[in-house]
Amino acid sequence: MNGKTDEKLTGLILARGGSKEIPLKNLALVGGKPLLVRAITAMKDFGRFESIWVSTDNSEIERCAIQEGVQVYRRSEANAKDCSKSIDAVHEFLNYKQDVRILCLVQCTSPFLQSRFLNQGCDLILRGYDSVFSGSRDKKFRWKVCNMDEGKSTEPINLAANNRLRRQDREGEIVENGMFYFTRRKLLEEGVFQGGRIGYVEIPAELSLEVDTKLDLIIAQQIHQHFIAS
Repeated sequence: MNGKTDEKLTGLILARGGSKEIPLKNLALVGGKPLLVRAITAMKDFGRFESIWVSTDNSEIERCAIQEGVQVYRRSEANAKDCSKSIDAVHEFLNYKQDVRILCLVQCTSPFLQSRFLNQGCDLILRGYDSVFSGSRDKKFRWKVCNMDEGKSTEPINLAANNRLRRQDREGEIVENGMFYFTRRKLLEEGVFQGGRIGYVEIPAELSLEVDTKLDLIIAQQIHQHFIAS
């Protein structure tokens, strides 16, 4: 791959086969391509990974990954359950691949991942950041959740009720979208994706969709058609 750096970068997709609402969700089609293939294509276009891996427990996903020319790690059953945590699956992979120094965890259910977003994240890591994540800007007013059955009163989180700024005057907040996380190995071994000096890549809100439900998949297909048409 072109554009490799002196620091070894490893790309990883966690793609188990046990999704419930959308069976084999990671192979669902958007724009005629499986979500997994869309993610792998963006990672290849990025061109700075020493290696690209798919961690899975499913033979169909494994075959798809191999057809795309990337490596496969067969994940244990213990880390492929509905209740399994991503960090545990990453730990298992790190134990297998000891030479990983910087890992980029990519979520293939983010169908609009682009190589330019990965480049921005990688550049921040190489500038000395310890972890970098993707997110989108949100300017909504936020209030605390409370139990009103008990007569509780909510409280503002990010606004002064007597000074409600106009949307265009608010800086907003960055909300994680799960698209990718660049993290140094030491932090991952400590059990976190974000720590030390933390940076972020701001993704346009219209490209931040995560496919989790059948409705999300329909919306993703419509967004794809919109960008093809425009």
